[in-house]
Amino acid sequence: MLAAATSGFVMGGTLIIAVSAQNSFLIEQSMKRQWTTLFVLLFILSDAISISLGAMGFGLLLQEYPMLVSITKWAGVAFLLWIAFNKIKSSLANDALVLEMAKKQLSFKKALLIALAVTWLNPHFYLDTLLLMGNLASQWQENKWWFVGGAIGASVVWFVGLSTLTARFAHHMQRPNFWRWFNRLNAAVLGMVSIQLASL
Repeated sequence: MLAAATSGFVMGGTLIIAVSAQNSFLIEQSMKRQWTTLFVLLFILSDAISISLGAMGFGLLLQEYPMLVSITKWAGVAFLLWIAFNKIKSSLANDALVLEMAKKQLSFKKALLIALAVTWLNPHFYLDTLLLMGNLASQWQENKWWFVGGAIGASVVWFVGLSTLTARFAHHMQRPNFWRWFNRLNAAVLGMVSIQLASL
């Protein structure tokens, strides 16, 4: 049981770190201190649902409908490129406007839609949690739910830790140049993720 839980924790942690669109969004919201706890819970719950469904064999069902995966993929690519474009646009503004936009609070509806999109419109999320983690969990047979528990534990540690650490140092990040380069880096990350998705 301990071996299964440890394996789930290690594998889950490795894959969660790689889902960079979620991480970029959470870092930005944590620096703004805007509904951070809600989004942490949303990402943890999303991981828990998808990994659990994978352990129950739903990943095989997904493989039988490639058209659904394709639609999700191109919707995700378009959405991520749109966010990246807006990040680049923000980074080119003057210092005062850069800070104004950095401090601007998103509406709850818009922030929630973005959080859902960088999760559930991201095919990498399905490949990593539903398919890969689900297949790995099934290999543990009677201990598969210990594996799932370990993977969910990694999700809790990562998202809580990332948001807490970012919020703690947020006051050091309130400079125009920081936000200018953060937006550019964020756009680059989102662009690379969209390219990876398009090539799947």
